[in-house]
Amino acid sequence: MSSDDEIFKKSLEETLPLGRGVRVLAADAVGIFALEKPAGTQTHPNSSGVAAAKNALLVADYSLKAECYFCRIAGGKIQKVFILNRLDAPTSGVVLASTDEKIAAAARRAFLAGTVRKVYAAVVCGTPLPAKGVWKDFLRRMRMRDGSLRVDVVRETTRDAMFAETHFSVARAGALAVPGQRAVPGALLRLEPKTGRTHQLRVQCAQRKIPILGDKTYGDFHRNAQLAENELPAVRNRLFLHAAETEIAFPWRGKNLRFFAESVLPPEFELMLR
Repeated sequence: MSSDDEIFKKSLEETLPLGRGVRVLAADAVGIFALEKPAGTQTHPNSSGVAAAKNALLVADYSLKAECYFCRIAGGKIQKVFILNRLDAPTSGVVLASTDEKIAAAARRAFLAGTVRKVYAAVVCGTPLPAKGVWKDFLRRMRMRDGSLRVDVVRETTRDAMFAETHFSVARAGALAVPGQRAVPGALLRLEPKTGRTHQLRVQCAQRKIPILGDKTYGDFHRNAQLAENELPAVRNRLFLHAAETEIAFPWRGKNLRFFAESVLPPEFELMLR
């Protein structure tokens, strides 16, 4: 980072009301930056008010309509922080944000156009064969009677079917470190979604009988129960899905603005494979 970028990053760290465990990963002085979200933290609260944001990226009021936080900083000034992408609460890793509304609008257009490169890491039950390839499915979102959201793989001709594509590769294969008499095959996957569908990676892994460890909606509930017996809270209370890299590029004031952020693999991911 340039000296201006470093100054901007430091100012964000000093002024923003960062949530518990949240940290600034990288920043560009034009007004775009990346936050690292811990597992279990919401990208944003689902209702207004500071009280609702206690388990969110920023402890500040949030507007669902404007898609931004309103942070009170030094001197009572309000700083707007626009959230550019979302991660499910159980997923950890990179979330992009901006303090500039025009930058935010340009970045969101890049996400909608599908030109943002995203890389995830996941620990799964089982090992995919082949060890590298492309998954292509059609997904449909459904709202359940209890209000929860579920996504299923459907036929292409199904009403409201949405195309989903993910490139995958096995980074490491081994046995899952879960209690049991027999070794349970597992793998650390590198997942690069080319589309951004709700629950895409979780559903596509489950569809291929290699569910992501700790997934309480689409996962292997027997393995999840074994996981709950682990003595480490960081292991037993999380979904093993991590947004490791995000790279975005878009036109800005006659130039092509490129921004990259990386979040290192959480140590518990390495612990889960023997």
